[in-house]
Amino acid sequence: MKTIISITNRQVLLATTFFVVFALMTMISSCKKSAEKTSEKLIETTIGDNANVDIDDEKITIKTDEGTFTSDATIKSWPKTIPDDVPEFKDGKIVNVSTQFVDEAKNWTLLFEDISDNSLDDYEAELKKNGFKVSTITMGETKSHITAQKDDFIVIVMGGEGMASLSVAIDQ
Repeated sequence: MKTIISITNRQVLLATTFFVVFALMTMISSCKKSAEKTSEKLIETTIGDNANVDIDDEKITIKTDEGTFTSDATIKSWPKTIPDDVPEFKDGKIVNVSTQFVDEAKNWTLLFEDISDNSLDDYEAELKKNGFKVSTITMGETKSHITAQKDDFIVIVMGGEGMASLSVAIDQ
């Protein structure tokens, strides 16, 4: 008894498409890993022999004898490591969090998008309520820069056009 296998043009097209997509995904993945390793080596060489750099998709970590720097675009929430004295900036969406811990100094930088026009005014009030001494810079009718200090804490917020950056520094 003979079995005849019938393959249609559509089946050949689907099989070919699957193979091409699989091959492209494999190439992209291997190219991405190669690019990450090349970038890591370049940064390590630039910083010095004692630097350890790890790049993984949207996160980069640099460790040296002095401390650690991390930038992570996958973190979308207020870091729990920021002390409670610093009020949470609750307007907009967090798109990146960077941390830097060097010796006794700790720094966090958060990038926000989709903030409202009055978000810096609201945050200034929160900082004052938490005992920070605040100074501001206003451009036109919009507040664009806040610097706040309390004990060993410094908070700097810059914003405009629906975006903001917020930095917290502690020097203990």
